[in-house]
Amino acid sequence: MNKKKRVLWALTLTTLALAVIAAGCGKAPDQALSTGDAKMKTLLVGTSGGPKPYVYVDQNNNLDGYDIAVLKEIDKLLPQYDIQFEKTEFPSIFAGIDSGRYQIGANNITKKLEREEKYLFGNEYYYFNRTVVVVKKGRTDIASIDDLAGKTIPVSPGGGFEQLFVEQFNKEHPGKEIKAAYTDQDQMKTYQDIANGTADFTFAEKVMLKDIEKEYGIALDTVELPKEEIEKIQNPKAYFIFSKTGDGPAIRDAFDGALRTLLDNGKLKELSIQYLGADYTR
Repeated sequence: MNKKKRVLWALTLTTLALAVIAAGCGKAPDQALSTGDAKMKTLLVGTSGGPKPYVYVDQNNNLDGYDIAVLKEIDKLLPQYDIQFEKTEFPSIFAGIDSGRYQIGANNITKKLEREEKYLFGNEYYYFNRTVVVVKKGRTDIASIDDLAGKTIPVSPGGGFEQLFVEQFNKEHPGKEIKAAYTDQDQMKTYQDIANGTADFTFAEKVMLKDIEKEYGIALDTVELPKEEIEKIQNPKAYFIFSKTGDGPAIRDAFDGALRTLLDNGKLKELSIQYLGADYTR
């Protein structure tokens, strides 16, 4: 090979080597750029840490419960987000969303008109509250909400769902009203009154009654209601809430998609059975 050919060959090899090096060097910035573009956004969830089994603090001082477990599964499905949690007072969940500190509120939150005016609710709910009528053990004369006419319920005068239901029921059933016994007593005293016959009934979340008889020795029965009757008593669906501004709508849409996946693949049902003792997803 003459000198000219050797020079040309050396130049060709050098050019090829530089091209390979350039290609190799070029790959890393492209990867960094792609991962940089998909950098995770941290979402802070505000929750009160109660009541159990929806949200609670475990023996290691970590937040746990059905709501938290659902959010952790959503986190796995949304690589663009890193979901973190902060325990606060219940009213501060809403104040935190107002201020931008929290991007999500999670605490078995149901729809109310004043909440819907200020906050963005998911289109998908993750829990359906099976409200039951609580009666004395062995009582059989109450089988539906129509049977509540003439019966007595202890009611807190603070505008809770029991008071609103009784007022609406009495408007719709003149002459067959429910008797509201207004009181500031706690729910445990109400259960005791029902057990000893000084009150006829109250409403409760079925989930919350699991351990009442075992823990407190109060003998009670529950009357299961169809969904349409439950929805007359209170809004039974729980949602995650978001800000109406900024990234709120996009985060809500992503959460909706993740919840649909968890419904379709059975994971939401699995978590409900694990934490709540039954399928309360629909």
